[in-house]
Amino acid sequence: MRKYIILFITVSIIGCTAPKNTVDYKKISQKEFLETPFGFDENIENFTNLEKPRFKTQKLLRKNKHYPEKTDTIYQLTYKKSEIFFYKTYLGKEFLLAGKVLNKEIHLKNSIQVGMYKDQFIDRFSDELKFKADSLQLIGEGTRYTFIFTKNKLSRINIDNYFD
Repeated sequence: MRKYIILFITVSIIGCTAPKNTVDYKKISQKEFLETPFGFDENIENFTNLEKPRFKTQKLLRKNKHYPEKTDTIYQLTYKKSEIFFYKTYLGKEFLLAGKVLNKEIHLKNSIQVGMYKDQFIDRFSDELKFKADSLQLIGEGTRYTFIFTKNKLSRINIDNYFD
């Protein structure tokens, strides 16, 4: 019996002193989110310089549709099951083209990440979110972020950007 009491006290003390995982955030508007969804400028260098997660990079060459003699580059950045694509013109201009985020290690602005509960996600925003079934689209100028929830958890983030 004495063993169990000592074990109980030890477990209680360890449980009380274990660090709690708290996330610091302040509510933001949908517009604020869409200005910098990742919390930093979206360019190839910023993504490849991240300590965590470490993206693998592959370059794909593509002829420019307006100037076929010029070559543009598509960069495919991958981390586990997630992918982010950048388009870099022959002039050096970069655009985040598309992506799919399936891994919780990739954090967006305001600590939004795959695996978080829907109510936690909603709490990150100051304005009302308009869900269609189990998904939400945030649409800005030339960009669309689709958040897909499965069993009340964020399971996938799709990124679709468009430009000419």
